[in-house]
Amino acid sequence: MEGHRIILIDFLNLIKREDITSILDAGSGRTSLSIIANSFPNTPIDAVVYSGDIRKINSIKEITDHNEYISVIEKDICGDTVIKAYDIIIAHLLLGEATKFGHSFEDLLGKVITMKYKYLIIIDYLEDPAVNENYIMKMCEKYNLTVVYKSFFTNQEPQVWEDFTGVHNFGYLIKRS
Repeated sequence: MEGHRIILIDFLNLIKREDITSILDAGSGRTSLSIIANSFPNTPIDAVVYSGDIRKINSIKEITDHNEYISVIEKDICGDTVIKAYDIIIAHLLLGEATKFGHSFEDLLGKVITMKYKYLIIIDYLEDPAVNENYIMKMCEKYNLTVVYKSFFTNQEPQVWEDFTGVHNFGYLIKRS
């Protein structure tokens, strides 16, 4: 199992189930959505994918077709307003994809970090040239957010992406004060 999956499962296990009534899977994909749905089986989940991103929509279709609690929402998180509050927002391998849709890592992080939530989970690759881990910490300080847990994981087998090879995953479980 890759590090990003292990980190996500570990973080979800640290959150009390009874405190969670709504979840946003920002930039939803098959991995994150299946883990979330299994961890919180009767909890409403908004699975947000970038408008028209057939690659992501098709990858989660088998999960969403069999789960009445999951709503797929096509939305540009940077460009559209998200008014709804969530108990958990999950940005699982999302921030590095900002440039694929004409945004910057900083813009997408700024949008996600300022949404309404109790918990925010950020997981990505240290090697991703589009992701700046130090900037995440600066934004947490700026918005007076508490990093409850940090996690780092070295994968046995690297994962090859278009613009980098990911070996090390990092993750933050963040809580609003």
